[in-house]
Amino acid sequence: MGRPRVYDTPHFCLHTYVRKGHTYVEAYKNEWDPEKKRSRIAQRKYVGALDTETGRVRLGKKYLSENPQYEGKILYYEDKQLVERTPEEVQEELNKRIPSPLNDIVSYGASAACWLVAQQSGMLEDLKETFGAEIGSDLLRLAIYQYLDGGSMDCFEQ
Repeated sequence: MGRPRVYDTPHFCLHTYVRKGHTYVEAYKNEWDPEKKRSRIAQRKYVGALDTETGRVRLGKKYLSENPQYEGKILYYEDKQLVERTPEEVQEELNKRIPSPLNDIVSYGASAACWLVAQQSGMLEDLKETFGAEIGSDLLRLAIYQYLDGGSMDCFEQ
């Protein structure tokens, strides 16, 4: 669906990040660093909090004060952009979704295989000898988590 983009400065890009179980939307602008020969984030703006179920963005006070044209509008995060939609449109789309049975499946196979390889190769014992039993085991758990998921370490529960 081609909905008009709301965020009116095309040199800013939007992305989401998760912190302490909540998802947020942030706008950023890159600029080229000729010394390091790569781009870097030159400016960031907090846009608001994202409801991951519906995609609705609750705009932050500072963002609204800088962009009063969005006051009272209902905005959603879609395809890395803010779009204006009605709650009815969103509810209609949510009703069309079919829940996947895979959402309820938890797989332990890959992590168990990694743990067994670490035990059989002696890596787990080496970690325990070097760092102590508890920290050695936790380091292996963290390594397996990073190897299999590669996500942010603040999502690691240990």
